[in-house]
Amino acid sequence: MSKASLKKELSHLDHSQLVEVILNAYSSSKEAKDYFEFFLNPDADALLDKKIDMIAKELTRSKRGYSKARISVIRSAIKDFGAYGVGDEYVYKLMYRTIRMIVGMERYYYYPDALNNGVLKLATEYMVLANKLECVAEALEQLQTLETEDIGRKGYRTKVLTAAREALNEITVLKPTKK
Repeated sequence: MSKASLKKELSHLDHSQLVEVILNAYSSSKEAKDYFEFFLNPDADALLDKKIDMIAKELTRSKRGYSKARISVIRSAIKDFGAYGVGDEYVYKLMYRTIRMIVGMERYYYYPDALNNGVLKLATEYMVLANKLECVAEALEQLQTLETEDIGRKGYRTKVLTAAREALNEITVLKPTKK
């Protein structure tokens, strides 16, 4: 069902029917319950911490030194976080902290190609979002601190930073010049 058709159906309901639909959704779906609880008590910082814990748990999935973390689950957590309407600033924070965790954990696990490629894509999307928020310099500085800190392996930190710089170069090339 599309959003437009749902809106059309809901417009035909009276107040008591609408309340009943919302209560049924609340009781039948964990995601709906989480959304309504956030809607009633919007605490973006608490939700951010919850998503960080969820991503950290995913990153610790391993078997014999090989990471079993799924980039699809990590990306889904970031997407779901943004769907709560927390704002791009919070999504920006979550993306950076996710990249930082992944780079830090890389020292302990062998990452499969899918996770490596997903991290590089995440770094690219992080720079695109930073450009949208007009804080590219801050984002690049944050990623550069990963290079100077002793987390993860140097080669991996460099690879993530290079992906971010390449994304930044593409952004500046694609950005129209003002005349």
